[in-house]
Amino acid sequence: MSLTPTDGIIIAVILLAIPALMLAVRLLGQRFGWNPEVSRKLIHVGTGSLALTFPLLFSNPLPVLVLLGLAIPLMFAIRLGVLGGLGNVLHAVQRQSYGEVYLALAIAITFLRAEEQPVLYVLPILVITLSDTAAALIGTAYGRQRFRVEGGAKSVEGVVVFFFITWLASLIVLVLMSGAAPLNMVLISMLLAAFCALVEVDSWRGLDNLFVPIGAFLLLARYLDSGPEDLAASAAIFLAFLAAVLVLAHLLRLPQQAARAYAILLFLILSIVSLHNIILPTLAIAAHLAARTVRPCQSKRADFDLLFVAALSSLLWMFIGDAGDRSVISLFNLTFAGAALGFLILALTGPWRLLVIPAFVVAAGLELWVAETNLPWSRTFLPNALEVALALLIAVALPLWRPEWFDKQRSLRIFALAMIGPLFLCLRGLLLP
Repeated sequence: MSLTPTDGIIIAVILLAIPALMLAVRLLGQRFGWNPEVSRKLIHVGTGSLALTFPLLFSNPLPVLVLLGLAIPLMFAIRLGVLGGLGNVLHAVQRQSYGEVYLALAIAITFLRAEEQPVLYVLPILVITLSDTAAALIGTAYGRQRFRVEGGAKSVEGVVVFFFITWLASLIVLVLMSGAAPLNMVLISMLLAAFCALVEVDSWRGLDNLFVPIGAFLLLARYLDSGPEDLAASAAIFLAFLAAVLVLAHLLRLPQQAARAYAILLFLILSIVSLHNIILPTLAIAAHLAARTVRPCQSKRADFDLLFVAALSSLLWMFIGDAGDRSVISLFNLTFAGAALGFLILALTGPWRLLVIPAFVVAAGLELWVAETNLPWSRTFLPNALEVALALLIAVALPLWRPEWFDKQRSLRIFALAMIGPLFLCLRGLLLP
């Protein structure tokens, strides 16, 4: 990867164009009395359209990473009012959101991973640019059938618009940019439209700007070259996940939105890894649900906190694997094994806490079995039994000693502890190959 003087000039022009676009939209909005949602979505379309030109402007990911590394602090500066009232264009809508930052992260991740297949970058960014904007504007102006979601409400009309725009955009882009068979294009477009619409509905606080393009990218990367039978089987697996989680949600009084989001997370993991690699993530979610029932934490959104932290830790391992050009699936699983034990300890009280000993043995055994079951090429950073035990001990020590420390920000603290051992093993493996 390299950075040329021309790249530097383009980066500077784009960084100047962002506040210029926001200023223009702000002035036009004041002049014509636009709804704040209209102004916000115009910025969204402008930045998304600009991002769609990156494969033409830049020949490798480094300039994009530099650009976004500079753009994110600029966005925070605008949010904090350093550049006057420009931030009001994005943040006049009365809901807490870091959508612009999440979109920048999604652009960086998809551009870095798309490599020599521009369709894997263009289609996900096009979906979040066009479909999300159309759904928001139509839902705001014409939505009548509304339903509650985390942080507000959405409309059936907006969801339908999102589905059809995504379906049409996917068909057009696949026809122009892929060599897939016609039947595959139709099936992939339908799968993408349904999946992305569900992700958009179940995202919160602007996280659709991250989860929709990343989810679309992962599905495309996995199924673009698959046959109709594989696509049909994958759709059936997702529906089975969804049905099972919704039944469980009813039994545990879990919010339907959170239940669907759990199904989405597990399905995306399954789209990347083999079936046995979702065992430990599933156990981590189950242990969280048990802890949430036995020892409720003080977070109002405990389920969404877990989804956010679990998704970000998964993306972090994916990024580390790409950057190091090695498989980190063993460390990914070790993270979720530690998280599962941490949550389980919080769910055990009194003499039941003795169950942590056999649970520890089971978690360590599952981690070692899953790692050995993976294909040989994915066994890099393969921890031995002692390393697994030490990593899990780090994850469980504080929850055992001071469980009350996890009554706030539970998921963040549990996963932070669970990642200490795997990150150390990763760093050691990179420095001492």
